[in-house]
Amino acid sequence: MPKKNLKINNGAALLLSLLITSIISLIGYRLFDATIFTSELEKRYLSNQQSLLLALSLEEYTLDFISSEENRNSLSLMTNRYDPYSPIKVSFDRGDVIAQIEDKSDCFNINVLVTNNQEINKKNINQEELKFFKNLLLSLDVTEEIVDTISSSLTDWIDYDDYPDNFNGAEDFYYANLETPYLPSNDYFKSITEIRKVKGVTEEIYQNLKSYICTLPIGFNVININSISPLKPEILVALSDNKITNQDAINVIEQRPLEGFQELEDFFNDEFVRKTFNSKFVKKKLTTEPFYFNLNTQIKFDNLEFIMNSRFLKENDTAEIISRKIGNSL
Repeated sequence: MPKKNLKINNGAALLLSLLITSIISLIGYRLFDATIFTSELEKRYLSNQQSLLLALSLEEYTLDFISSEENRNSLSLMTNRYDPYSPIKVSFDRGDVIAQIEDKSDCFNINVLVTNNQEINKKNINQEELKFFKNLLLSLDVTEEIVDTISSSLTDWIDYDDYPDNFNGAEDFYYANLETPYLPSNDYFKSITEIRKVKGVTEEIYQNLKSYICTLPIGFNVININSISPLKPEILVALSDNKITNQDAINVIEQRPLEGFQELEDFFNDEFVRKTFNSKFVKKKLTTEPFYFNLNTQIKFDNLEFIMNSRFLKENDTAEIISRKIGNSL
């Protein structure tokens, strides 16, 4: 691993450890003492409630932390390399807290594929975004036939009407006649797990795709070039219309400055980049600012475990919590 990446990872460990340790100190190591003399059922209830309190406190501290542009950029550079999932662990008397803040600003927001305007009975399928999504699936070794089925069915799932736009799409009739019937939402996705229900998406495809996609408001249609991990070169491959290899993409990612690209023009100054990523779509698609983070908190107390994922989104000058989920994500 390059020396600059080692420095970044070491800095990440220190910064995140200090962040989490601060929360533990604020809440106090004796947070769980009330459970010592209670029954097993009461102990589980109290542990769950106190774990939630600790997770919410860490969430609030994280929100305050990433409200600073400097802190957001630091976290982005620290968590987008070869080991973005390494947790920071802080132990106390009867358990420990494991937490990971991850910059997710390199994800493709699947909600941007369709714009619904039911007030004027109109929808628009964004063909440029749809092409990028198809390229992403192809870069993940999904066959062209399945790519066409998934992409058509995905736009049908989001658009407000109930008739398929293409012969390989799917609407109410298809899903209602499955062995276990259900109906498409005909609305924007709230969670990436929902894509499992879309025609053509197998469990294998979902598992390969899930780290590349997200479900955000349709105004978030960019990808941060500084957030892309060398572990996910397929994003750049897709942006090149699949003209480059994974190794080419990794080389581009590894050649980023230690402090990241300050301006998008700095990225396009490289001759290979300028020739490879020369479409208007790519220049609109990329940014140099992180805007989307995920905090995963795992609290282990005696034999009890509490897990919570919190999503943070920065819009204009304000960062906010857009969702939280208790329990493991599938």
